[in-house]
Order: sequence, then structure tokens, then C-alpha cells
Amino acid sequence: MRTHRISSGTNAHDRSCLMILICLVSATMLASCGNPPDSCTFTYQQQHSANVSTIFWPVGAARISLSDSYAPDFRWMRSDGTLDSLSGHQGQVVFLNFWATWCGPCTSEMGAIQNVADQLGDSLFVLGVAVDECSPFSTVSNFIQSNHYRYQIVVDSLWRLYMQYELWQSNAIPQSFFIGPDGRIKTYSTGEGDEAAILAEVRKAEQ
Repeated sequence: MRTHRISSGTNAHDRSCLMILICLVSATMLASCGNPPDSCTFTYQQQHSANVSTIFWPVGAARISLSDSYAPDFRWMRSDGTLDSLSGHQGQVVFLNFWATWCGPCTSEMGAIQNVADQLGDSLFVLGVAVDECSPFSTVSNFIQSNHYRYQIVVDSLWRLYMQYELWQSNAIPQSFFIGPDGRIKTYSTGEGDEAAILAEVRKAEQ
């Protein structure tokens, strides 16, 4: 799937308008979004609240190629203040979904993701990685709580984890990785998925 990139020659206002247009077109035609405009200043701060947490650095080394089944490890804080990690969920299928609040196709599929999480219970661990960049924690946390999404959300405001997984090849979200019980990536997809499509990918990862 192709993605749109923002020219460095446009100003911040034009980039913002262009990004909105890109996401509207993507939602209709491609069901994926490219990068947001870089029109804000961000300072990283470790935070957590309920089922939303910022990622603890460092994260695991990058995949060698898009065909590499290695899943870079990372950590986050649970609501009770203890640490959790991707590697701590070996034995379960993990659905790792990169998204952002500004990306229409991303937010459109979140209801389906929650439904799949509810259906499969402890056999599936769902982890949403938000790549929002401007006031990221409050933006993401407010969005999650107002929409009553209960699966784990981690904030990757610097796109570091995204880069370790996706290697900037398509530079698009939503991007989903389905990790098997052995901790290896079994399959991945770009673009909005419905409930049936997500379940099909989870079943593949179980094998």
C-alpha cells in the first residue's frame, strides 16, 4: 500500500491542512495515514494512567528487514505501577497495533479491536501503540477514556518503536503486527481492518 509524504517545503499551517486532506483521502481510498505535521514541540515525560502508559526506553533492536520475524521488545507501566513487557506475554498471541488519534482509519477500527479483545479474552493480548506527537499523553489518555477502550495503550511519541518494527518502509498507519505465542511475528497488515479481518489474522498467528 502506498503512503503520502509531506514535502519539507510547505509551512506548518499548510502541512496541517495537507495532513487533514491526506487522512480524509486515505480513509476513503487507502484506509491508512502518513506522518502528522511536525508543527509542535514535544518533551518526553514518563506517565501512566489507567490502561495508558508511555514506553520505557530503551526498546529492542530494530528488525533486519520486513521479512524478519523478530519482534523488538519494549516495556511499559501497568496501572498498578508495576512494569510489563512484550516478552512477558509469550504464550499468548499479541496483536500490536500502531495508531494515532489524528488518523481516521486508525480510530475507526478501534471498536472492532476492542470487540476482538473481548471475544478472545486471555488467549489474545491487544496492545495499541499511539504515535501522537503534540501533548501526546493527555491527548491519547483523554481519547481512550472518553471512548471506553480497555485494552492496553502505550504512547510512542518519538516513533522509535514504530521505526524498529516498520523500518519506515511504508511510513503509514494503522500498521498491525500479529505475534505468535513463541514471540515471533507471524503476519502484519497496513490499513483499517474490520472484526472478521482481525480475527483471521489472529488465527494465523496461533498456528
